[in-house]
Amino acid sequence: MSFLKDPAMLRTLAVFSVLALGFTPVLAQEIVPAAPAAPAAPAAAAPAPTDIEINPTEPLAVASARTDMMTGFYATLAVIDICAVTVTPDVVAGMAADRTRLETATGLDAAAAAEAYAEVRADVEKTAPDCAAGSADLASVEAVTAIYAEAAAQAAAQPAVPPAGEGTLNTTPVPPAQ
Repeated sequence: MSFLKDPAMLRTLAVFSVLALGFTPVLAQEIVPAAPAAPAAPAAAAPAPTDIEINPTEPLAVASARTDMMTGFYATLAVIDICAVTVTPDVVAGMAADRTRLETATGLDAAAAAEAYAEVRADVEKTAPDCAAGSADLASVEAVTAIYAEAAAQAAAQPAVPPAGEGTLNTTPVPPAQ
Protein backbone atom coordinates (compact mmCIF):
# COMPACT_ATOMS: atom_id res chain seq x y z
CA MET A 1 0.00 0.00 0.00
CA SER A 2 2.89 2.31 -0.64
CA PHE A 3 0.95 3.93 -3.51
CA LEU A 4 -1.37 5.56 -0.92
CA LYS A 5 1.56 7.63 0.35
CA ASP A 6 1.92 9.40 -3.01
CA PRO A 7 -0.12 12.69 -2.93
CA ALA A 8 -0.83 12.54 -6.67
CA MET A 9 -2.28 9.06 -6.31
CA LEU A 10 -4.43 10.17 -3.39
CA ARG A 11 -5.83 13.08 -5.44
CA THR A 12 -6.57 10.70 -8.31
CA LEU A 13 -8.38 8.28 -6.00
CA ALA A 14 -10.31 11.16 -4.42
CA VAL A 15 -11.42 12.41 -7.85
CA PHE A 16 -12.54 8.94 -8.92
CA SER A 17 -14.45 8.38 -5.68
CA VAL A 18 -16.26 11.72 -6.02
CA LEU A 19 -17.13 10.91 -9.63
CA ALA A 20 -18.34 7.46 -8.64
CA LEU A 21 -20.55 8.90 -5.90
CA GLY A 22 -21.89 11.52 -8.30
CA PHE A 23 -22.85 9.00 -10.97
CA THR A 24 -24.37 6.43 -8.62
CA PRO A 25 -27.87 8.01 -8.48
CA VAL A 26 -27.91 8.43 -12.25
CA LEU A 27 -26.92 4.84 -12.82
CA ALA A 28 -29.40 3.64 -10.21
CA GLN A 29 -32.22 5.44 -11.97
CA GLU A 30 -31.31 3.80 -15.25
CA ILE A 31 -30.99 0.32 -13.73
CA VAL A 32 -34.05 0.28 -11.46
CA PRO A 33 -37.30 0.06 -13.39
CA ALA A 34 -39.95 2.63 -12.64
CA ALA A 35 -42.40 1.68 -9.95
CA PRO A 36 -45.68 0.50 -11.40
CA ALA A 37 -48.41 3.06 -11.17
CA ALA A 38 -51.12 2.36 -8.66
CA PRO A 39 -54.14 0.96 -10.42
CA ALA A 40 -56.80 3.57 -10.86
CA ALA A 41 -60.23 2.99 -9.49
CA PRO A 42 -62.36 1.48 -12.21
CA ALA A 43 -64.49 4.13 -13.79
CA ALA A 44 -68.00 3.52 -14.82
CA ALA A 45 -67.95 2.34 -18.39
CA ALA A 46 -69.26 4.97 -20.75
CA PRO A 47 -71.89 3.72 -23.12
CA ALA A 48 -70.43 2.94 -26.50
CA PRO A 49 -71.56 5.26 -29.25
CA THR A 50 -74.12 3.64 -31.44
CA ASP A 51 -72.97 5.17 -34.68
CA ILE A 52 -69.58 6.63 -35.48
CA GLU A 53 -69.19 8.69 -38.59
CA ILE A 54 -65.76 9.18 -40.13
CA ASN A 55 -65.42 11.97 -42.64
CA PRO A 56 -61.87 12.12 -44.07
CA THR A 57 -62.58 15.46 -45.78
CA GLU A 58 -63.44 17.19 -42.49
CA PRO A 59 -60.65 19.63 -41.54
CA LEU A 60 -58.87 18.84 -38.32
CA ALA A 61 -59.23 21.36 -35.53
CA VAL A 62 -55.54 21.27 -34.72
CA ALA A 63 -53.64 24.49 -34.21
CA SER A 64 -50.41 24.64 -36.13
CA ALA A 65 -47.34 26.70 -35.40
CA ARG A 66 -48.52 29.16 -38.06
CA THR A 67 -51.91 29.64 -36.44
CA ASP A 68 -50.25 30.08 -33.06
CA MET A 69 -47.96 32.69 -34.59
CA MET A 70 -50.91 34.38 -36.29
CA THR A 71 -52.83 34.50 -33.00
CA GLY A 72 -49.84 36.01 -31.20
CA PHE A 73 -49.38 38.53 -33.99
CA TYR A 74 -53.05 39.52 -33.80
CA ALA A 75 -52.77 39.81 -30.00
CA THR A 76 -49.82 42.17 -30.39
CA LEU A 77 -51.75 44.26 -32.91
CA ALA A 78 -54.74 44.31 -30.55
CA VAL A 79 -52.62 45.66 -27.67
CA ILE A 80 -51.20 48.29 -30.04
CA ASP A 81 -54.76 49.32 -30.97
CA ILE A 82 -56.24 49.15 -27.46
CA CYS A 83 -53.38 51.02 -25.79
CA ALA A 84 -53.00 53.46 -28.71
CA VAL A 85 -49.28 52.71 -28.98
CA THR A 86 -47.50 55.01 -31.42
CA VAL A 87 -45.73 52.96 -34.07
CA THR A 88 -43.45 54.40 -36.76
CA PRO A 89 -44.48 54.01 -40.42
CA ASP A 90 -41.60 51.66 -41.22
CA VAL A 91 -42.69 49.33 -38.39
CA VAL A 92 -46.31 49.53 -39.58
CA ALA A 93 -45.18 48.60 -43.11
CA GLY A 94 -43.11 45.65 -41.87
CA MET A 95 -45.92 44.37 -39.67
CA ALA A 96 -48.45 44.76 -42.50
CA ALA A 97 -46.22 42.71 -44.81
CA ASP A 98 -45.84 39.97 -42.19
CA ARG A 99 -49.55 40.04 -41.44
CA THR A 100 -50.33 39.48 -45.12
CA ARG A 101 -47.72 36.71 -45.33
CA LEU A 102 -49.06 34.94 -42.22
CA GLU A 103 -52.68 35.27 -43.31
CA THR A 104 -51.82 33.80 -46.69
CA ALA A 105 -49.82 30.98 -45.08
CA THR A 106 -52.72 30.07 -42.80
CA GLY A 107 -55.21 30.21 -45.68
CA LEU A 108 -57.18 33.23 -44.47
CA ASP A 109 -58.89 35.43 -47.02
CA ALA A 110 -59.64 39.07 -46.18
CA ALA A 111 -63.02 38.33 -44.57
CA ALA A 112 -61.75 35.40 -42.50
CA ALA A 113 -58.69 37.40 -41.42
CA ALA A 114 -60.86 40.31 -40.28
CA GLU A 115 -63.10 37.92 -38.34
CA ALA A 116 -60.10 36.17 -36.74
CA TYR A 117 -58.56 39.49 -35.72
CA ALA A 118 -61.88 40.65 -34.24
CA GLU A 119 -62.08 37.45 -32.15
CA VAL A 120 -58.50 37.78 -30.89
CA ARG A 121 -59.00 41.48 -30.14
CA ALA A 122 -62.18 40.69 -28.16
CA ASP A 123 -60.23 38.10 -26.15
CA VAL A 124 -57.44 40.61 -25.50
CA GLU A 125 -59.97 43.24 -24.41
CA LYS A 126 -61.41 40.75 -21.89
CA THR A 127 -57.98 40.50 -20.26
CA ALA A 128 -57.85 44.31 -19.86
CA PRO A 129 -54.24 44.84 -20.97
CA ASP A 130 -52.16 47.14 -18.79
CA CYS A 131 -51.40 50.20 -20.91
CA ALA A 132 -49.22 51.89 -18.29
CA ALA A 133 -45.66 52.68 -19.27
CA GLY A 134 -43.33 49.87 -18.27
CA SER A 135 -46.10 47.26 -17.94
CA ALA A 136 -45.53 43.70 -19.13
CA ASP A 137 -48.14 44.13 -21.85
CA LEU A 138 -46.42 47.18 -23.32
CA ALA A 139 -42.98 45.63 -22.84
CA SER A 140 -43.96 42.71 -25.09
CA VAL A 141 -45.32 45.10 -27.72
CA GLU A 142 -42.14 47.18 -27.54
CA ALA A 143 -40.04 44.04 -27.98
CA VAL A 144 -41.94 43.12 -31.15
CA THR A 145 -41.87 46.64 -32.59
CA ALA A 146 -38.15 46.87 -31.83
CA ILE A 147 -37.55 43.81 -34.02
CA TYR A 148 -39.42 45.46 -36.89
CA ALA A 149 -37.64 48.78 -36.33
CA GLU A 150 -34.25 47.04 -36.45
CA ALA A 151 -35.21 45.18 -39.63
CA ALA A 152 -36.33 48.46 -41.22
CA ALA A 153 -33.07 50.16 -40.22
CA GLN A 154 -31.04 47.31 -41.71
CA ALA A 155 -33.07 47.44 -44.91
CA ALA A 156 -32.53 51.19 -45.15
CA ALA A 157 -28.77 50.73 -44.67
CA GLN A 158 -28.56 48.27 -47.58
CA PRO A 159 -27.58 49.77 -50.93
CA ALA A 160 -30.37 49.87 -53.44
CA VAL A 161 -30.16 46.92 -55.81
CA PRO A 162 -31.86 47.23 -59.18
CA PRO A 163 -34.47 44.56 -59.93
CA ALA A 164 -33.30 41.49 -61.81
CA GLY A 165 -32.84 42.16 -65.50
CA GLU A 166 -32.27 45.85 -64.99
CA GLY A 167 -28.93 47.54 -64.64
CA THR A 168 -27.51 51.00 -64.55
CA LEU A 169 -27.25 52.98 -67.72
CA ASN A 170 -23.74 53.03 -69.14
CA THR A 171 -23.02 56.62 -70.14
CA THR A 172 -19.46 56.00 -71.34
CA PRO A 173 -19.10 57.39 -74.86
CA VAL A 174 -18.45 54.79 -77.51
CA PRO A 175 -15.91 55.70 -80.17
CA PRO A 176 -17.26 55.75 -83.71
CA ALA A 177 -16.75 52.64 -85.78
CA GLN A 178 -13.88 52.81 -88.34
